[in-house]
Amino acid sequence: MVGPQPPGGAAAFGVEAELLSEAAPVIVWRLIETVEKHDLNDSLYQAPPASSGPVELRQSLESDLLSVNLNRYDVVALTDALKGFLQDLPAPIIPATIYSELVYTAQESQSVEECGDRLKRILESPSIPQVNHQLLVHLTGNLNRISQQSQASPRLLGQAFTDIIFKHLSLSADVNPEHHIRILEALITTAGRMEMQAAPGRKITMEMHKICLFFFFCLNNTFTALMHSFNILFNNLKMF
Repeated sequence: MVGPQPPGGAAAFGVEAELLSEAAPVIVWRLIETVEKHDLNDSLYQAPPASSGPVELRQSLESDLLSVNLNRYDVVALTDALKGFLQDLPAPIIPATIYSELVYTAQESQSVEECGDRLKRILESPSIPQVNHQLLVHLTGNLNRISQQSQASPRLLGQAFTDIIFKHLSLSADVNPEHHIRILEALITTAGRMEMQAAPGRKITMEMHKICLFFFFCLNNTFTALMHSFNILFNNLKMF
């Protein structure tokens, strides 16, 4: 097992091969928003997903994110889709550059509350990609609300997500799983304050996310149309 490592020791774990998509927090937020329209009971997320969600739902989230109607899916399909989406992310939700510092904090903190406050400060660092920060805020906020409205403890809910959250980190298999559970338990416990007291520069609402995505899709479609027109023009010129 990996022992305590001082802050700054994360470099040994490498850097992500690729960044997460800007659309990822919006997809997670839309799924969570719809899940929370249902009864937030302690069985949510506890059973292993039967699948990664309906195929057409996953496709719609990736191709028609802003207009897909999630209300026509039941809560099991939505939670399966959420866990499946997080499982399929190409890079870690927890940035590798801070992983050992989070583990060190989990090992050295005397209480869950102290651990949560210290983790919160680490995750609010400007060096943490905003996409990763938003994903953690949305997910732990959802789990915090489930904990408040059901019999599920933050620890139990954290256990349900440890394999997903830490799966991409190269040396996470050598770390005591209890540290991963404690990290998520602490983040879920303090999630309410994370949402209400976001660090300066992090207060980007989901409406702003949706507006940014709208313009991104418009620009992408415009660029595609321009390239298509250019190819037609180029092919016509070659005929002369």
